[in-house]
Amino acid sequence: MKFFLSIIFFILGACIISFLKVIAHDYPHLSVTRRSHCDHCRRILEWFEIIPIIGYFVVHGKCFSCKKQIDFFNPLQELLGGLFFSWIAHLDDWFYWPFFIMLILLGFMDYYYGYIYPIFYLLSLPTLILIYPRLHLTLALLTYLILFLLSKRYLFGLGDIEVLTIISLIFGYQLFLNIVILACLLCIGVYLTNKKRSFRFIPYLTTATGIIYLIFSIKT
Repeated sequence: MKFFLSIIFFILGACIISFLKVIAHDYPHLSVTRRSHCDHCRRILEWFEIIPIIGYFVVHGKCFSCKKQIDFFNPLQELLGGLFFSWIAHLDDWFYWPFFIMLILLGFMDYYYGYIYPIFYLLSLPTLILIYPRLHLTLALLTYLILFLLSKRYLFGLGDIEVLTIISLIFGYQLFLNIVILACLLCIGVYLTNKKRSFRFIPYLTTATGIIYLIFSIKT
């Protein structure tokens, strides 16, 4: 039974990642009549092509029409998302789902366009309500004030400050510090690899938060 449930949550997690990418890419111009299409030739995709993970391999990683290569990061992200959300379900940490959905969505949004919409902070509200007795209110307040003051002199985006504040509010000092350090290391690693400077920090925060959460959950 547990194995069956793990499969269900894996599929659900992969679908969530795919759906969040669509929202991040199209918002605020979302349409209920939107049809998935090839990024190169704009051909409307068949139903089997949009199945998370499997669709990529059905078409051998290429568009049927223009034969352009489909980015392998698409099925990889869906695979990792499926594994991640099934692991959260395995731990019975359901209350973290809304927070991570928010964080992943903002990560994709920042990656695509370099800005985020604060309205999506509301997605984390169920998590904040469910773990209210364990929230680190003082740390979150100090985090916001310190980063806000630093932003007057150094380059800090308001979105970065707000996301960091929410992370500190939920995870506390030790995990928050580990997340920030890892996010900075990932950012430096990408810069050294690609020799391209990027100030889009939320994708690194999203990745670092997921990794630190996994490490902490395994240890405990």
